[in-house]
Amino acid sequence: MLATSTRIALANPAGVLKPLCEHLVEHEAVITEQDGTTIIALDGSRARIELTTAALDVHVEAPDLSTLLGMKRAIASHVIEFAPKDAAPEMRWTGDGTGPALPPEFRILTVTGVERITPHMARIRFTGENLARYDHIDALHVRLFIPPVGVAEPSWPMVGDDGLLLPSPAETKPLVRKYTIREIDVAAGTLALDFVLHEDAGPGSAFAFRAKAGDRIGMAGPGGRGLKPAERYVFLADETGLPAAARMLENLPAEAVGQVFIEVADAGEEQPLRHPAGMTLTWLHRGDAAPGSLPLLQDAFATIDWPADGPSTYLWAAAEHAAFKAIRAASRGKLRPERDQNLVVSYWRAGASDEEHVAAKKAEAAKG
Repeated sequence: MLATSTRIALANPAGVLKPLCEHLVEHEAVITEQDGTTIIALDGSRARIELTTAALDVHVEAPDLSTLLGMKRAIASHVIEFAPKDAAPEMRWTGDGTGPALPPEFRILTVTGVERITPHMARIRFTGENLARYDHIDALHVRLFIPPVGVAEPSWPMVGDDGLLLPSPAETKPLVRKYTIREIDVAAGTLALDFVLHEDAGPGSAFAFRAKAGDRIGMAGPGGRGLKPAERYVFLADETGLPAAARMLENLPAEAVGQVFIEVADAGEEQPLRHPAGMTLTWLHRGDAAPGSLPLLQDAFATIDWPADGPSTYLWAAAEHAAFKAIRAASRGKLRPERDQNLVVSYWRAGASDEEHVAAKKAEAAKG
């Protein structure tokens, strides 16, 4: 086992340890007490935290360096989060895993090929090492770290001796965007991601336009929520949600039944999607109208029958913010809490940058 330790001086260590443990339990950690010592087990690692009047004495063990760094960062980042903002503690870990290192959830990918699957959708294939953690249908999304144009050696995120991410120079810091893994082959060390191509290209679309074999990109994750078991499935998506919907369709059981509605510009943007015979696929064309400007998905949702005694249903929808709000509101009158599950999300907002969209979502979530 690899091991690392630190003493974290705090004015109120008990006031930090309690929310730290509560938060890690939400991430499936198992917390126990043994002879006055708090023991945290998470993802194969084990942390022992002894509480004193003025510090937390932390000792972490793990079978490999990636898992060790993961627990070290989980503890360090949440100590900073729950400690008083005007008295950020210093942390210096000793033992294994010292010195700057890539975060355990981070991979560097290399482009192997680019395919234009429709006029406005590109599929980029990558190779990478140790991809098993990303092969989960219930966690579809990853964060891509896109190097600035013209930067040959970007500043990939690095974990410092304190267990926290080191600051990166602005001129070489990658831009981060969320995408969905479309295909993955862990044994072969390959994966593919689909990129919507916009004329007013953001970082992801711009990368897709210029990508060529040998280019590198960073990836971290996975995250988000994906497929859930049910007796019936309903999927609604525009182009941005299409890759996630397509991957879930391919992973449904053969006997699955339900409906799929996908909004695209026209027939030229349709693509072959593998799905069970019991899933009805309907393409919605908006023609020359701007993306997100027509209520096509909202209208489609209104046509779906939802009998009170019908099968349990999993509803998944991802689109522009206006469609998301309308579908979420309409679903409240149909979903049965004791029978149905749902995930209705906003992937983008018309007229807003990705950063503005994320900030607006956080503000709305804070309001409840």
